[in-house]
Amino acid sequence: MGPRSTSRSTNDGDTLVVGQIRGPHGVRGEVRIDPRTDVPDRFRSGAVLDCDGVGPLTVRSVRGEAAAPIVLFAGYLDRPSAETLRDRYLRVSKDEARRATKGSYLWADLIGLRAETPDGRVLGTVTELIRPGSADVLVIVDGGTETLLPMLDSVVREVDIAGGRIVVTPLEELS
Repeated sequence: MGPRSTSRSTNDGDTLVVGQIRGPHGVRGEVRIDPRTDVPDRFRSGAVLDCDGVGPLTVRSVRGEAAAPIVLFAGYLDRPSAETLRDRYLRVSKDEARRATKGSYLWADLIGLRAETPDGRVLGTVTELIRPGSADVLVIVDGGTETLLPMLDSVVREVDIAGGRIVVTPLEELS
């Protein structure tokens, strides 16, 4: 299958959502983050992220697990100021996301690709990716029919972003 998706960031114009601020944690201005990225050091000290309605925020410190980081942003040093960030999305430019995911592709790169079988039969268009468990899942739509396919080597044979296609083997053909 080649390079893997290393960022589950979602597309929104020229930027990608990489996280959502859930709310304050404690009284010293820290906030809980719901990460929407697989880039391990996205929320590192010194990182600058664009925050909806606020502008650029600089990460002052981070602690906790990567799946649920607790972040302190410069200038937000108490609970009331951190509360103003609740539910806001954190974004990076697509160029920044590509620099952080060298040799891989972003979820946003897959949206709109034509899904086809190895023999060229078109199954539809990738409209979304989800992560219901440990594997990413492609949502492919053809007319009113929706097909879900896991992003596993046995299913996804090739990702050809330049060619506008993703080659997949439907699950029923794997038996």
